Amino acid sequence: MKIYLLKKISFLFLVSNLALNPNSWSQQKNNLALTGTATASSSQSGFEPSKATDGMFGLESSWKNKAESEETWLMLKLPGATEITELFIHMTEGSSVVSDFKIQTILNGSWRNVKEISSNTSHRVVVGFEPPILTDRIRLWMGKNESVSIAELEAYGQQYVDSTAMEVRKILVNQSGYNLDRPKRFSAPSLADQSPFEVIKAKDRKVLYSGFIEKGKGDFSDFNPNSQEEYIIVSGHEESFPFRIGPYWLERVTYRNIVDFMIGARHYIGSTNLIRPLSFEWRDGDFFNWALQSLVALYLANPGAFERMEKTVSYVHNSTFPHEYKGLWGALEPFHEDAPDLIKLIHWDVDVKISQCLEHEMQKAELAHFLYAWPYLEKWLPQQNFDRVYEYARKKWEKTTVSANSTSQYDLSPEHNLLTLKTQMGTTKGEMPPGYSVIPNLMMYEVTKKRGEQDAEKYFEAAYHQMEWMIQNLDWKDPIVTKGQRISEHITMRAFAYFYSQFLERAPKGLKEKVTEWAKIAISRSDNYWDFRKYSDDEDWVPPSWNETGNVLGFPAAVFSAMSIVEDKELNQKLEILAWSHFDNAFGKNPVGRHFSHRGPEEIEGVDLGWYNAHKGGYGLLEEVRFVFDGSPKSFHYPNHPEVGNLGWTEGWVQFNTAFNTSMAYSANHYTYLTLSVNSKNKLEIRLEAPLNFDPTLTESIPILVHNEHGQKISVTLLEEFPYSRVFVANLNITKSGITSNKENIKWEKGGSLTVSYGLGYFKKSVAIIRQD
Repeated sequence: MKIYLLKKISFLFLVSNLALNPNSWSQQKNNLALTGTATASSSQSGFEPSKATDGMFGLESSWKNKAESEETWLMLKLPGATEITELFIHMTEGSSVVSDFKIQTILNGSWRNVKEISSNTSHRVVVGFEPPILTDRIRLWMGKNESVSIAELEAYGQQYVDSTAMEVRKILVNQSGYNLDRPKRFSAPSLADQSPFEVIKAKDRKVLYSGFIEKGKGDFSDFNPNSQEEYIIVSGHEESFPFRIGPYWLERVTYRNIVDFMIGARHYIGSTNLIRPLSFEWRDGDFFNWALQSLVALYLANPGAFERMEKTVSYVHNSTFPHEYKGLWGALEPFHEDAPDLIKLIHWDVDVKISQCLEHEMQKAELAHFLYAWPYLEKWLPQQNFDRVYEYARKKWEKTTVSANSTSQYDLSPEHNLLTLKTQMGTTKGEMPPGYSVIPNLMMYEVTKKRGEQDAEKYFEAAYHQMEWMIQNLDWKDPIVTKGQRISEHITMRAFAYFYSQFLERAPKGLKEKVTEWAKIAISRSDNYWDFRKYSDDEDWVPPSWNETGNVLGFPAAVFSAMSIVEDKELNQKLEILAWSHFDNAFGKNPVGRHFSHRGPEEIEGVDLGWYNAHKGGYGLLEEVRFVFDGSPKSFHYPNHPEVGNLGWTEGWVQFNTAFNTSMAYSANHYTYLTLSVNSKNKLEIRLEAPLNFDPTLTESIPILVHNEHGQKISVTLLEEFPYSRVFVANLNITKSGITSNKENIKWEKGGSLTVSYGLGYFKKSVAIIRQD
């Protein structure tokens, strides 16, 4: 994604060599450095970086580096966004003068030079900024192999306050609503501990539930009304926005929006037909958008919900476009028109990959998801689709080089053979998360093994060695391995979950223990007003300077993946709170009290306040697409600084939405359950709990197949148990030799078995029963 500056800012720097009493400089001024935290590239014992910001100027209160360090820098992190007008640098008297150094601030995760100073001869330097530098961290970079001693680093200016920032409610909730029988929490960081709160009905102010605020948080998880009413949290004179509660409220307000966003964000044929840079299948999608696997996961996790959805997509022939569009798509034969929109989007993604011969390792790795899911897609797609993709993937999988048309400036891959061990770590851009080759290789193993390929085992071996390396080498305490991967963090934990669920008997030693360690660290970084997993153990809440929207949205997928492995019940309860707290964060339970989508109030049922603004233009041209996640709170806003207002970069990105897609898929899988039993009325009862009941005013249904051991099957329609139920039920008549449903029957004799399932592939939930009489 192209990164732009919010404003074009020019700096006027004044560098003076002064021989004044340093203490006189700060008279009548507020040295902001005294409120900040200093860190450095290295330090000598007794001369730590904190001594450069303690307000004392003597030799004993100086920071000294280790001269043998590869680089030397001193960084000041302030409590929040600050307009810095002056920086005073006091080098220790008697020490060597640093003649050349740079002053840097951080932008989009990278340090940028704002001034380079050379040929300095003084121990005291002052730098003025007009207009001020707006940042929360600034550093001196002094190169390599230099002995440096700084007596004091002073910063002057003022805390940044957005004059247009609106007052934020003191009680912050998921503005749209909550799911029944799931964690339901709110944040009230400025209200006194042990303040009482009440859940009231918005219509008549009737009190329905009460509790106490503890450490800035309230919990009403056991409030589970069967109603379409709106509710409000009240504490004293403070009130939240209204919200509702439903069996699958989050799914209700997002599923159609998810599909509509992906329809509009398609390259060439979405909401615009323009050819865009950094775009392949999706506008501004680059090679690491993870879109195909997110769409496949959504379908495998909850096929019924997407099959019943209104169909709005038709095939667009490449031949109807101008010459410059020739070959950009169309290598795959068209889908059947009766296919669900989600399947048509899957087809679109794969078609572009094959048509343009995209060879980047992450693009071709995505094809494994399509091949793996083929048994569930083939009823809507021509066989030619599978044959072309299978041939292409087999041919390109081990290719080490990549064609120029398949990559971008963000490509960090040393080479593109997906069977090699991947030890290169990506940046906070999110382009190379650990373990991105694991699931694709395991899928290719299953696909090729089923087709009788003699070399199928090589894919498993590559995945095994990659997982083994991850277990041995990933340090969960290092933020770059987790939240530092930003939009792509979910890739790593999902790799662990896939290996564990599909190949438990062949999994590397220590897999479960490694995931449990990840869970404990995530929880340890989440004890705050928002139940929000912080970037690191120190003061950083989010990846410095980044718009981390996709990490918040994708984190639940990582959490649900971990929960499928972790055995500690208490640990899993805490993880579940984290999964839902991050959904809630995106829906307004955050320091600025806003939904991540600028047009949220127009597009999402129940949302009251959207993100400050939407980016116009950019590579994605997403402003006209429905359900864009535009922005999220930055480091400046945490732990609770709403006064900062609309500060930091805002721009929707396909990668943000695909991260959310993936979380919704893993949530659906996590909360899908099946039972099969003979009830007291001698009926065969099927009970399915899955995200399918979205509207209490309609009697919703879902078809499901029942199989016997002979391969016979009948279709059974399950109905919601009652308007607000999470469960769908069917009761079948048992005869002497079988079962019947709608005049259909299959054999079920003594000792015989019946099987039902929901979900597909690696998300399949299945249960069987053996007849006893």
